[in-house]
Amino acid sequence: MSRQYFHDAPDGDTILFDVIDEKPEVPYRLSVFSHETYEQKMEIMNNLPEYKCREKDLFLFSYPKTGTNWLWEIITMITTGSPEVSDGNKAYGMIEVTPASIADKIPDPRIINSHLLPKYLPKAISTGKIKCVFIARNPKDTAVSFYNHTKGIKGYEYNGKFENYLQMFMRGEVDYGGYPEYLRQWQRFMEEHSDVPIHVMYYEDLKEARKLSVLRNFVEEVRKLSAFMGYNMDELRLQQIQDRCEVNNMKQGKLAKTDPVIREKMKDFFREGFNLIRKGMK
Repeated sequence: MSRQYFHDAPDGDTILFDVIDEKPEVPYRLSVFSHETYEQKMEIMNNLPEYKCREKDLFLFSYPKTGTNWLWEIITMITTGSPEVSDGNKAYGMIEVTPASIADKIPDPRIINSHLLPKYLPKAISTGKIKCVFIARNPKDTAVSFYNHTKGIKGYEYNGKFENYLQMFMRGEVDYGGYPEYLRQWQRFMEEHSDVPIHVMYYEDLKEARKLSVLRNFVEEVRKLSAFMGYNMDELRLQQIQDRCEVNNMKQGKLAKTDPVIREKMKDFFREGFNLIRKGMK
C-alpha cells in the first residue's frame, strides 16, 4: 500500500498520507509533505533498526505537535552554549524523514529526533548507552495544534472542519496513529527498558511557567534538562534561554536566520500565514 486518501467524515474532506505499515489495526501513516517519494520513505524506515547511533547523540522523542520544535531549540541552546535561536534545521536529524547519510554529516553532539513508536526505532536505543528526552502534551491542545498543522501544509491537501478532524484524531486516523496508543507504547517501553536514560518532560511545565512561576518554572525545567544532558548552566544563561524561547521571539529569530531562498521555497509547502512555531489552542 502506498499513497492513499482518507475521509474525515462521510462525503467529507480527505487527507493524503503515505501508509508505511498495514500490520497495526489502524494503518501506520506518515505525511507526504516531505521531499521523499514513497519508495525513498520505505527505504529509510527499513534501514532504521540498524541506524548508526553515536554515544554523544541525544534522541528527542515526541508525538507530533507536542512542542518538538520548541524543545529542539532549547536543547540546541544548551549544547551550543548560546542563547540564540539556531540557524539549523530539526528535520536534518529526523530519522524517519532524512536519510542517514545526511544525518551522518551533523557534528557531535547530534540532536536526533523522531515521532515514531518505539518498535520502529534503532536497536541501539535499547542498549541504555544513549540519552533520550521525551515530551508529552495535553491531548486537547495537541489535537488543535495538529489540526492547524494539517490545514497549513499543502501536501495533506486538507481543508476540513475541526469537528471532523477531531473524530479522525480520536480514531487514530492521523499522522503517526493515535496519541493514546502512542503514549501507551512509550510507557510500556520505558517500563520494560528501565536502564535506558529517558528524561520525561511536559509541554505545560514549560509553557505555563510564565503565568504560574510558583507552581511551574521554565528555568527549573531547563536546569533539570541541562543537568540530565551533562551541562551546568548558570542563572544568567538560563534566563537568556527563557527570554529567547518566548514564542514570538523564537518565531522572529528563526525567520531572521532562514535563508531567503529557503523562505521562498517554503511557500511551495506551507499555506500563507502558516508557521511551525505557534502558540496553539486556537
